[in-house]
Amino acid sequence: MATRLRLPLLDWPMMLAASLLLLIGLATVYSATTVPGAHEGLWTKQLLWLVLAVGAAWIATVFHYRAHDSLAYPLYGLSLVLLVAVLVMGTSAFGAKRWLDLGPVRFQPSEIAKIATVFVLARRLSHPKVDLTRFRHWFPPLLIALVPFALVAKEPDLGTSLSFPVILIAMYFWAGMRVGTLLLGLSPAAVLVMAFVMSPRQAPFWILLVLALAVLLAVVRPGRLLLVTVLLVNLGLGLAMPRVKDHLHDYQIRRIETFLNPDQDPQGAGYQIIQSRIAIGSGGVLGKGWLKGTQKALSFLPMRHTDFIFAVVGEERGLIGALTVVLLYAVIILRGYRLAAVARNGFASLMAVGLVSALFYHVMVNILMTIGWAPVTGLPLPLLSYGGTALIVNCIQLGLLQNVALRRQEY
Repeated sequence: MATRLRLPLLDWPMMLAASLLLLIGLATVYSATTVPGAHEGLWTKQLLWLVLAVGAAWIATVFHYRAHDSLAYPLYGLSLVLLVAVLVMGTSAFGAKRWLDLGPVRFQPSEIAKIATVFVLARRLSHPKVDLTRFRHWFPPLLIALVPFALVAKEPDLGTSLSFPVILIAMYFWAGMRVGTLLLGLSPAAVLVMAFVMSPRQAPFWILLVLALAVLLAVVRPGRLLLVTVLLVNLGLGLAMPRVKDHLHDYQIRRIETFLNPDQDPQGAGYQIIQSRIAIGSGGVLGKGWLKGTQKALSFLPMRHTDFIFAVVGEERGLIGALTVVLLYAVIILRGYRLAAVARNGFASLMAVGLVSALFYHVMVNILMTIGWAPVTGLPLPLLSYGGTALIVNCIQLGLLQNVALRRQEY
């Protein structure tokens, strides 16, 4: 049910930071799309999306979060249907099916799936009878997150798909899962990293894996069922990774190799990261000035209005501008976690943690990608990058956080 908006109770530092980021984003998209070419003038569409996004944020703020609680499973089911529809009839671009075209509207169901997954996880983990020391209680949330993860990874969109495990881990921790159990649950991810750094076909990989698991199990001392499950999952991953690596797409292998050494293919896979670094470095402390970026103007910087928009900020606004953007994101993220801490309702608190963690993941990966500290994943920068679906969903996330702020005293 909608309630009257009580302005004094809103989180004004978060709202101010988000408003500034939206304005910076619109100005940067304008600058990035003034260059003659296919993207010229896209800022007008971004302005329209911005108006719709602000309206969506207002709606998300006004309606009580209990409505989202009751609609969690239907929305989750709908999001899974849309993700399957993407695989069957989605629109392809850059070697992946990530969009659905419904007449004049084109959107990414994976963005909707993130919010739906947060709702379902918050509803399940906030149940008073949930005991995360028992395997049968933490396995269903794992399954809830793995289904959309697998569907989005199939598109393939590895960058977005990894946001689902991030959301799950943050909400597990907030719901009371012991750190030791959480580390055991994360051990398969460590195996995946080890498999890319070391070859599973060689003995050192298995020696290190056995030693690491032995130390971890000695510290945590899990129950029999959890022990067997962890051992089987890690063993299975270790045996399967050679075949998985053999079946990776060529562009995925190039992205990993480029992240490790972008200079090995400066005109190919490493071009984006190299040009992004040049753009950011050339901005200096104060930047070249709005509309005066040369890397952008000469079209050296690819995807400058979407994935690499932070590089445009660095070139035109310099170190001061880039740090300002980072600090504004920090305000939103820290205020979001603060809301989760002070909210008295379990569902609202967990929902806030999931939403903020998803935002934090996107911000961190995009910025690190832009400066060459993370592989190129194709993730947009929240509130700044051009794109309708992402902008609307990001603003809905902020609206839901304001929803929690408005009713943080309610049980």
